[in-house]
Amino acid sequence: MAAASESNTTTLQYPMWIVNDKIYCDEAELKHHLIQKLNYNEDNACRVIQQITALLKNNNSLRGFWWEAAEKMSTEVIRVILQSIEHTQLIYMLSYRDVLGDTALYWCARNKRSDVIEMILDCCVSEEQCYQLLSITDSWWRQTPLHVSCMRGDTESVRVMLNHINQDMKYSLLQMRSDFSNTPLHYTSHNGHTDVTKMIHESVTQTQWINLLHMKGSREMAVLQAAVYCDKQSSCIETIRESVSAEVWIKLLSTPLPEYNPECDNDARYQRVVSMIDELRTAARVKSVLLIANQSGEYNCK
Repeated sequence: MAAASESNTTTLQYPMWIVNDKIYCDEAELKHHLIQKLNYNEDNACRVIQQITALLKNNNSLRGFWWEAAEKMSTEVIRVILQSIEHTQLIYMLSYRDVLGDTALYWCARNKRSDVIEMILDCCVSEEQCYQLLSITDSWWRQTPLHVSCMRGDTESVRVMLNHINQDMKYSLLQMRSDFSNTPLHYTSHNGHTDVTKMIHESVTQTQWINLLHMKGSREMAVLQAAVYCDKQSSCIETIRESVSAEVWIKLLSTPLPEYNPECDNDARYQRVVSMIDELRTAARVKSVLLIANQSGEYNCK
């Protein structure tokens, strides 16, 4: 990314600025900004300035700033930083991929900082700008911040991200694939995060939901197969079953399992997965027969 630079007028208007991918701060101007514009008293202003200058002294380069800030900085300090940089430079800062190829939102997702994620997205002037930040992938695994939060079961961060974009953007973001072809829903289901799975279902239309369930991820597994592969007995499978019609459920169950791969599977785990799928298919066939019989009046199916 090209280095950001602003005129002297901008640096006078804002107490923090970016030049050559480094963050700078005028302590006197920042103190004035805190007291006059953010309604801090002098003691609290000095406390916050001390924390910010210590952070910048340790690492003022965008190539590592958010790595440390998302892990160590308080919500208050990060809010002051976001409010003290001119908007164009701020968006540049938030879009910047650091030395590891990660953005501010990515590091916040890794650290489950839903509070900071919300502050960052609130800085955007439009849903389109929010979507642009949310759709930036890391350089290693091509994961968005939403992939990371879904993998970690961070319900609040997922809620914040989805609430800042419109319906079409949500669907587009949920279709994005990582380096292993997995969508955020694959990660959620495979890790047994039922609450996040339900939240995703509620955030899209039923047609979009069914399309997401059918998308193939790692090893050509659809979302249901990813849920069955979950090592812990989660209720994601039941959540998926309850979210679709009997006809769609049978189609989801008909997706073949990946072939046994000794590099990915062990015998016990693979046999458990095969047995579970067989049980689900048998139950679905039985229920289908009973429903047909009930509709024809041959059997009273409750």
